[in-house]
Amino acid sequence: MPALLLLTGPSAGRRFELTPQVTIGRSPSCEIPLEDEQASRRHALLTLSAGQARIRDLGSRNGTLVNGQRIDAEVLLVPGDQVRVGTTLAVFEPPPVSIVDESVTARPSVPPTHVPIEEVLPHVGTAAALYSAGTALLGATSTAMVLRRLAEEVSHALNADRAAALLGGGPEGLRTGAAAGAATVDVPSAMAQASLEGKELVQQGTSLCAPLVASGGMPSGVVYVERAEPDFTDGEGQLLAALGRMGGEALAAVRSRTDGDEADAWPTPVGTSRPWRALLEEARRAAASAAPVVVAGEPGVGKAVLARFVHARSPRALGPLVTVDCRGAFEQVEAALFGRASEPGHPPLTSAVLRADGGSLLLLHVDALPSPLAERLAGMLARRSAPARQGGEEPVDVRVLATAVVPLARSGGSATLARVLVGFEMSVPPLRERSADAPVLFEHFAARAARQVRQMAPLLTAEARCLLVDYAWPHNVREVELLAERLGRVHAGSPVGMAQLPVELQLGGAPRTLAERVARLERDAIAEALREAGGMKARAAELLGIGRPTLDRKLAEHTLLVPRGRGE
Repeated sequence: MPALLLLTGPSAGRRFELTPQVTIGRSPSCEIPLEDEQASRRHALLTLSAGQARIRDLGSRNGTLVNGQRIDAEVLLVPGDQVRVGTTLAVFEPPPVSIVDESVTARPSVPPTHVPIEEVLPHVGTAAALYSAGTALLGATSTAMVLRRLAEEVSHALNADRAAALLGGGPEGLRTGAAAGAATVDVPSAMAQASLEGKELVQQGTSLCAPLVASGGMPSGVVYVERAEPDFTDGEGQLLAALGRMGGEALAAVRSRTDGDEADAWPTPVGTSRPWRALLEEARRAAASAAPVVVAGEPGVGKAVLARFVHARSPRALGPLVTVDCRGAFEQVEAALFGRASEPGHPPLTSAVLRADGGSLLLLHVDALPSPLAERLAGMLARRSAPARQGGEEPVDVRVLATAVVPLARSGGSATLARVLVGFEMSVPPLRERSADAPVLFEHFAARAARQVRQMAPLLTAEARCLLVDYAWPHNVREVELLAERLGRVHAGSPVGMAQLPVELQLGGAPRTLAERVARLERDAIAEALREAGGMKARAAELLGIGRPTLDRKLAEHTLLVPRGRGE
């Protein structure tokens, strides 16, 4: 029976046999359900008739692709066709063909031989080098890990004194890489340029350079080796070219797994208030360091966003960012942090500490980590080691980023882990203490929601902006995000005024004391004058009967923005 084999995505590795009608999508009612946020609930329909399989899109948001081309009508699938739904890539498998020839007589069965797999695998020679490099690159989870493992494998396979794997090309040249055999390796620019531009294996004396290239593309970098003597042979040149090709495919595979989540992985910190700008400056200083970072604050203030900002601005930005939520069940968190051996029907789970090698490990809600796991993790971080896939431990280079409600010293959790994570401590203020950021955050989230429905962003009126600033936001930025996403879709391209905001915002912003009522009247008068003056502050001050410096001071006090108009 024909089938779809899922190659990538959250359900990678699963195989679904096709029936006469099969729907693919995020809904659990689909015959092929996908835990894929970029897939629509009912994304595509596969029909099987007279041995032929056809596919059509069901009006999905991101479309259905066959062999990289978006389809607009029903398409006939042939063996080997690749179907992409969201971030999930699947290959169409035809039914097996059995050929029965009555003229062929059955021969007696031969008793099977049994040989341990470790004795069959190659241990010396070119086959062993390719096998070792293949397994190392298949386990790489980031660009930095691919480059580092490739440099190490090339150095060992070719018995080189020094080796390097570098990314680059274009106007910026070779921009990053990994070295083996020395702290730094000087790669001759002429060799690297020739290898990049011509997709060539270049030899100069006792140095070799080959391109990092995936099938059907241009080189994304080079792999380079050198040794004192003897000169490299033709066979060694072929081996380096093969390793360069394998490295290029590994880089393409890593990027295909991460590019779909790029926007979510690196959210942009949003805000213009003075406390937020000061916090971002502190985060930039922390990013330049190698010390651990603990970000504390109330739920919903954006602690994880700030932690990801630190990683993205750090020298480890090309390395992996592995996230573990410490609030899960004990067994679930234990398996995520320290890995799990293979079980029937389930492949082994690699430790998050090992997967973060060369990058950062983000521990969400680290104050909720159970004490036994915290003590075990603290020991591994202190030893700079992680559980190895084959058993035991192996050295790792990991920077820890963590979020917590309160600083670890006051959380009452593991004192040992708190000592290991001593470094930068940042406290994110609640939104009520930087209320000027509320309208900016609303506009950011609303514009994002409007883009998802291919509409223009909604426009906040001055009255609505004032209410957003006045509201206490008990659930912080998360509350703004939920409100903005809803209004961004419902009122896309339209004004959002006081009437469109929830009742709690309208009531929460109502002045109560005499001073609050006077301040509200003053701010409304200034806003009205600015609108009447078309944004010209000098004219608005004249209408209000005050001086320009007084108006500027009042604008700052009431966090009012000057509307865009003809004037200033």
